[in-house]
Amino acid sequence: MLTYEQQTKKLLSKRETLEKRMREDSAEIEKINAKLNAIQLAKIRDALGCDEQGLFELITQHPEKLLELTTQGTVVSDTEKAQDSDEMDGQTSFFDKKRNPYED
Repeated sequence: MLTYEQQTKKLLSKRETLEKRMREDSAEIEKINAKLNAIQLAKIRDALGCDEQGLFELITQHPEKLLELTTQGTVVSDTEKAQDSDEMDGQTSFFDKKRNPYED
């Protein structure tokens, strides 16, 4: 049986190891988030047809043009891509009747 001091030392060692791993994981998450942000900005630049400087100028010097582009409805919803032949099972809203699979 370990003494209280030995148990305490063992638990503190485990905690220190976990805290170190958390710091390393946090740094890795920050790197991944930075890459995700860069990809999202690249996607926006491609959609608007401008480079980094052009996007910066559009945002800072001509925000009204950016607002105009967003109000033109450049976003396509996923529902427009859905196939008419797709059958949806289950309740899609609170007001629709749920299909009974045993009713056939």
